[in-house]
Amino acid sequence: MANKTFGIFILIATLVAQATWVRAKEFIVGDDKGWAPGVDYDAWIKDKEIFHGDKLVFRFERESRKLFYMTQEKCNACCPNDPLMEMYPCGNNCLTLMAIGKRCVMSTREDCLNGMKLLFEVKQAPTLQECRDTII
Repeated sequence: MANKTFGIFILIATLVAQATWVRAKEFIVGDDKGWAPGVDYDAWIKDKEIFHGDKLVFRFERESRKLFYMTQEKCNACCPNDPLMEMYPCGNNCLTLMAIGKRCVMSTREDCLNGMKLLFEVKQAPTLQECRDTII
C-alpha cells in the first residue's frame, strides 16, 4: 500500500512540475508606459511570443479609452466597427487570449491612425510533450 501511495505521489509531483512549463503568461502592454499615445507598440511586442491562454493587461487612465479586440484586417483599416470584443474603460483591462490567429487591439480610429494599436499573433500553446522534448 505504501508503494502505491508513493507512486501516486511521484506521478502527481511530476505532472505538477511539467505543468509549470505551459503556464499562461501575463503581459503588461507597454510595460511602465501602459496604453497611451506615443508608445511604440510594434517595438514592445516584437520579441514576445503570445500563446493561447496568455493575458494582455492594458493600463490607462480610467474611462479615458475604450478598447476594441479585432481581427488584424479591420485593425489595419483602423475601423473599430464590429469588433470581436469591446472592453469598457476601467483603466486595468485584462484580455485572456483564447483564439489562435492574428489579432489586434485598438482604441479610437484617430488613435489607431496615429499608431496606437497593438498587432500580434496568438499561437497554439506548446504541449507537455513539446516542452519535454525541448528540455531533454
